Amino acid sequence: MNFRHGSLRIVGVYALFAVLWILFSDAVLGFFVDDVSLLNVLQTYKGLAFVVTTTVLLYGLILSHFRSLQHIQSQLKEQKQRLEYVIQGAGLGYWDYDCVTKEHFVNETWLSMLGLTRENLKGEVEDWLSLLHPEDKTLAQEAIAKAMVGFASYVVEFRMRHRDGRWVWIESSGAVVKRDEKTGEPLRLAGTHKDISERKEAQEAITFLAHYDPLTKLPNRIRLKDELAKPFYAKKVALLFLDLDHFQRVNDVHGHSFGDKLIEAVAARFRDFAQDVGFLARMGADEFVMITSDTDHAYAHGIAWLESLRTPFRVEGRVIHVKASVGVSLFPSDAKSTEELFRNADTALHEAKNLGKNQVALYTKALTEHIINMDTLDKELQEALESDAFVLHYQPQFDLSDLSVVGAEVLVRWQHPTRGLLSPYAFIPRAEESGFIVPLGWWIIEESLKQLALWQETGAFKGTLAINISTLQIEEESFVSAMQALCKHEKIAPSCLELEVTESFVMKNTQESISKLLALKKAGFKLSVDDFGTGYSSLSYLKQLPIDKLKIDRSFVKDTPHSEEDCAIVKAIIALAKNLHLEVLGEGVETPEQSLFLKKEGCHLVQGYLYAKPMPPEQLVALKQNN
Repeated sequence: MNFRHGSLRIVGVYALFAVLWILFSDAVLGFFVDDVSLLNVLQTYKGLAFVVTTTVLLYGLILSHFRSLQHIQSQLKEQKQRLEYVIQGAGLGYWDYDCVTKEHFVNETWLSMLGLTRENLKGEVEDWLSLLHPEDKTLAQEAIAKAMVGFASYVVEFRMRHRDGRWVWIESSGAVVKRDEKTGEPLRLAGTHKDISERKEAQEAITFLAHYDPLTKLPNRIRLKDELAKPFYAKKVALLFLDLDHFQRVNDVHGHSFGDKLIEAVAARFRDFAQDVGFLARMGADEFVMITSDTDHAYAHGIAWLESLRTPFRVEGRVIHVKASVGVSLFPSDAKSTEELFRNADTALHEAKNLGKNQVALYTKALTEHIINMDTLDKELQEALESDAFVLHYQPQFDLSDLSVVGAEVLVRWQHPTRGLLSPYAFIPRAEESGFIVPLGWWIIEESLKQLALWQETGAFKGTLAINISTLQIEEESFVSAMQALCKHEKIAPSCLELEVTESFVMKNTQESISKLLALKKAGFKLSVDDFGTGYSSLSYLKQLPIDKLKIDRSFVKDTPHSEEDCAIVKAIIALAKNLHLEVLGEGVETPEQSLFLKKEGCHLVQGYLYAKPMPPEQLVALKQNN
C-alpha cells in the first residue's frame, strides 16, 4: 500500500468523523435533554467522549495501516532474501550505484571475487573503476554510458585486478533501475558481476588446441595456413617440409612415451633454429614445416635445418641420433596456391626419402609428373587384376648333376593392353610401395596352387613350386592359416611349395620373423631366402631361421668367374649354406662358365636363361617331358 494513500485514508476518516460529530452531536443531545444545567454537564462529557472515540478510532486506523506496512515489509524482505539466495547461488556479485550521491555499494560476493574487504573500497565509483584493466576500461565505460542514455540493460566482459595482482575476467550486467520521473535522468544503477575466469581459460585452451600442437606447443597446420595468409608472404615464400627418418623405430623399440619426449626435444631445438629463419609449425607425428620469405637461400636453410640434428639427443639417459629429410617448394615459381605449395613440398620430401634419406630435395615439375604416372599405374594395376590381365610364367630349376628339372619358380607377367607383356620389374616395385602387392600376391598364390593341383592330377609336373612372398603379405596375422586353408582346398601338400622370403623380411623385426617362419615350417612348407647376400643378414639370426635353402642373388653370379670379389662372395655363401646344412641355388645363370664355376664350388641347383627362360605352364610341361 502506498504510504501517501494510507495517510490520506487516516486523515479522511478522522475528518469525516469530526465533522459528523460537530454537526450532529449537539442536535442529538438537545433532542433528548431539555434541562439546561444537565445539558451543560453532558456537553462536557460529550467532549470527553469525542476525545476517547477519536483516540480509539485513530489507534485502530493507525494499527491497521501499520500492520499493512508490516505485511508489505515482510514480503519485501522475503523477496530480498530470495534475490540474495539467487545471487549467492549463482555466484554473482551485486553492485548498486547512486547517480546523485555518487555512492557505490557492493555485496560480499563482489568483494570476494577480487579478494577485497569493505575497507579496501571508499565506495566511490572512481575507486572500482581503477581496478579495471587499462585495455578494458573504455569498453566498460561505454557500455554503462549507453545504458544511462537509453533504457536497455547491458552485458559486457572485462578484466579487473585481484588484490593479489592477477586479472579476473568479469561478466558484468546492469541497467538503470531508477530515473527522475520528470526529466528521465538516471538516479540509480544496479547490476551483477560474475567471475568467468574459468570459462575464459577453457576458451583460451580450446583456441590454443585449435591452433597449436599440445605436445610441442608449436603452431599446427591451421595456424600455419593463417600465417601464410598474411600479406608478408603474398609475394614470395619457401615452404620446407621435414620428416624424421625412421622415427617409427624409436616408438617400436623405446615406446611412444619415450618417442613423445624425443619429439619435444627435437621441437625445442628446431624452435631455436627457426628464430632467425622463419615460422615453424608441427604438422603431426614426426613432421615439421618451416616457411620463410628468404626464397633465395631456401635450399641452404634446408641443409642447415638438417645440420641442427647433428648433435645427438639425450632422453631418459639414452643417447639418440636423429636424422631427417626435407622437401622444399617455392611460391610462386613452384605453386600458385597454399594447397599446391604444401603438396609440392610433400612431393619433394618423398623424393628426398627415395634418394636415401637425410637429404634436401627441391621440387621440380618432373616429380609431379612421376606422381601422376604412379597414380595412373595404380589404377591400371587394379584394372588388370579385375580383368585377369596378369599371367603366370614358370622358370625351371635344374640339378647340375643330371640337368633334371627339380622345381620351378613362379613369376608374374602383365599382359598390358598397349605395352604388351611386361616383366615384374615394370610394376612389382610400385605394387610393393602402394600395398597392391598383397592382393596381387594372393592371386599369384591361388593361381599357382590351382596349376600345381592340375599338374599333380595329370602327373605332368611333380617338382617343388617356388613362390615369392612379399614382406607385406607374410606380415599379415592370418597368413599361415590362410596358406594352410588354400593348400587344403586344392589338396596340395605344403611340402610341395617353397615359399621365398627376402632378407629384408628376415632382418625386420627379427623375432617376429623367426616366429612366423617357424609357424610355416611347422605347417610343412619349405622355406628359402631369396636374393641372398644383398640384405646384410646377421649370421646370428640366420642360424636361427628354419629355412631350407639360400638363393644366391644374380648380381653376384653375373660376373663370375671373372670377378674375384664376386667369386669370393659366392664361395662364402656356398660354404655358409653347407655349414648350416642348407641347399643353395644360383640365380641368373646365363653362361656355361658361370654354371661350371657354381658346380665346381658345390652349388648344384641353378636357374637362368642358360637353361630356360620363364615360360607358360604348357611349355614347362613339355620341357619336363623332354627332360
